[in-house]
Amino acid sequence: MKSALQSVLAVIVIAVVFTSCSGSGPKEARFIPKSSSAVIVLDPGAMQDKLTKGGISIDTLLSRVFKNDSIDSKDKEKLNEFRTNAGMNWQSQFFFFVSQKGNPSTPEGGTTVMNLMGGLTDAAKFEAWLKKQDQIENKNIVKEKDYAYLVAEDNTIISWSEKNVIVTIYNFSQQPSYDTVTMQFKVPEKKNVEAEMKEQVKTYYTQAKDASMASVKEFTGMFKEKADGYAFTSSNSSLSAMSMLPVSLPKVEELLKDNYSASTLSFEDGRIVAKSNTFTNPLVSNILKEYAGPTVNLSMIERYPSDKINGIVLASFNPEIFGGFLKQLEVEGLVNGMMEKTGFSVQDLYKSLKGEIAVVVSDLGSSQPEPQERKDEKAMTVKKPMGKMILNAPVGDKASFTKLMDKATELGYFTKNGSTYKSGELMKVLGMYMQADDKNLVIASDSLTYTQYMSGNNQAVINTETLNRFKGKSTVFYFDIANTIGGFYGNGGDYNQSMKTAKETFKDIIGTSDNFDGKSIKGTFEIRMQNEKQNSLVTLTSLITDIAVDMRVAARRQKEMEEKMFPGGFPAIIRTN
Repeated sequence: MKSALQSVLAVIVIAVVFTSCSGSGPKEARFIPKSSSAVIVLDPGAMQDKLTKGGISIDTLLSRVFKNDSIDSKDKEKLNEFRTNAGMNWQSQFFFFVSQKGNPSTPEGGTTVMNLMGGLTDAAKFEAWLKKQDQIENKNIVKEKDYAYLVAEDNTIISWSEKNVIVTIYNFSQQPSYDTVTMQFKVPEKKNVEAEMKEQVKTYYTQAKDASMASVKEFTGMFKEKADGYAFTSSNSSLSAMSMLPVSLPKVEELLKDNYSASTLSFEDGRIVAKSNTFTNPLVSNILKEYAGPTVNLSMIERYPSDKINGIVLASFNPEIFGGFLKQLEVEGLVNGMMEKTGFSVQDLYKSLKGEIAVVVSDLGSSQPEPQERKDEKAMTVKKPMGKMILNAPVGDKASFTKLMDKATELGYFTKNGSTYKSGELMKVLGMYMQADDKNLVIASDSLTYTQYMSGNNQAVINTETLNRFKGKSTVFYFDIANTIGGFYGNGGDYNQSMKTAKETFKDIIGTSDNFDGKSIKGTFEIRMQNEKQNSLVTLTSLITDIAVDMRVAARRQKEMEEKMFPGGFPAIIRTN
């Protein structure tokens, strides 16, 4: 049964990427509950237009993924049947939405519901195609007033109306409670998951507009910008978990309610660009205004001792903002009371650092172990990861910082010599080096990297254009994809061709975000490609097809190995474990 359902989902995902033309808008928003935690939207038409302009056809893609043996021919035939004869509307957008309720680690349990929604041109044709699928053909189709459905598995429903189809995966889990009197676990009461799943699906087709995403202006507003894809997240799904907290916190619901993030995704020439807007509720907005932060300090990375930087993270913020949130929650006094015996306050915690953080990672790769470390034949072939790292967090209030570090020293985490703190045994075991004084707290991969960084005599090799994009931002993220893959590529394995193609496809990633501007927090996330002139989606198809081929080859190799080891099939004890 699972193989049949997985085939349906896999076919939908592949077809979304390669099929048809632009949708007319988010009319499907009325199906999506307002309580959904995340929504992802793909416009297959816009993407297909770009593939066509780049000289890529669906037949070309399929010929790359599927070879000419009997197994591949059968899979290719199934995909073509779904594309052309399942009544799907490849001119509409596809929506993936998720919601959560409750807490799965409690006896009451929690639920995660995942849904994939697409459009239909012919519901009867879709139903006919569905009935022909293995192990689904004998399932009972239930006709409701506004929709029809069938239970494909214990936790999966496929439902459809005249114009839309939704695949729903309903995962419910709960944990037993422990009775301290009888010293036994109590098995929680079993719920009728199928009935709840059916009720959840019914909601999609019958809910009022006010209960759906169609009533959320931050959601509908993001479609004003034409893009290939969209992503939306909401904090509202976390509200149901608040009742599970052992302590009721004042105003926590007010802080968490109605915070949204809306993003667009576009495949442009030489780059994939995501733009985001984070919208906060009035209470959070007021805190962000009152405790506005500075911008990143680029001098913290300029002296990093390497010309092979793999990744950078920079952040700058006003530490007082933590106090602002505690005051709004009306728990600052409570937290200070709980910390009284430690000898410092919650204010000491957030005031101890300045609010500037820099992390740099470089020289990532793998190397053969030293000869003296090679204890056996395996140790001579297995490569070990290597690299360098610096984390720098300048000190804020010196008195608060000293209180914290002295306490940590008492507990044995650090050693102290004068006003300098160094790594204790724990950090040495972890293979890290730490040194702090009244100016900086620095954690390094090793003492040599620390010494070179703090000397100020080195110059990091960072592209000038990249540095310019960091200026004036509150947070920064950079990752050199090509050089990082190059450090590990060639170690063997089933995905060597995919790794090679990825190295030739991607250049790097740049992510930045601004401070709150009074309305939202704007951010950008950009993946830059090696080929700057070709549309990034066209470039990406080579990698996608190589990965698909590698996955099929690896799966086939695994199956052949299993058949040789167990000609009669897996023993039952292995299957069940």
